[in-house]
Amino acid sequence: MQLIVLSGLPGSGKSTLAGGLSRTLSIPVFSVDPIEAAMWRSGFAEQSTGIAAYDVAVALADEHLRLGHSVIADAVNAVEAPRAAWRHLAGKYRADLKIIECVCMDEAVHRQRIEARIRNITGMREVTWARVLERRAEYEDWADARLILDTSADAPEGLLAAALRYVR
Repeated sequence: MQLIVLSGLPGSGKSTLAGGLSRTLSIPVFSVDPIEAAMWRSGFAEQSTGIAAYDVAVALADEHLRLGHSVIADAVNAVEAPRAAWRHLAGKYRADLKIIECVCMDEAVHRQRIEARIRNITGMREVTWARVLERRAEYEDWADARLILDTSADAPEGLLAAALRYVR
């Protein structure tokens, strides 16, 4: 049983990679953005949903791990608190924790992705490049062992192949 955690700034390619892993391995993905958007559509104020959306993702992952299923978590995971929650959850169920950090080292490519992307998450506005720069300033270095993938350096198929080698 595995808990695969994808981390990285918005537009770094983590959701694309999570989807590829999910389809290939038949493992559910719990992504914070659609959870947060659902909370907004239900009337929760935007300011109050950030941590709550992570809590919901952790609760969903907890239930699946309890049942013996592997899980993929897709979230920015910019700071220690959510990272600690994933580590705790993996330890609770003795799940193999695999962390994949997506980075986009080519700033021009990263910016173009952000400015062109349309994710179609009902109720969620697309993030701006200015907000990505703010998130980058808040983003803490990981201390955990992990696979770091530069998503500007390889095609999605190559990135998926590298991630599959890592999690297998």
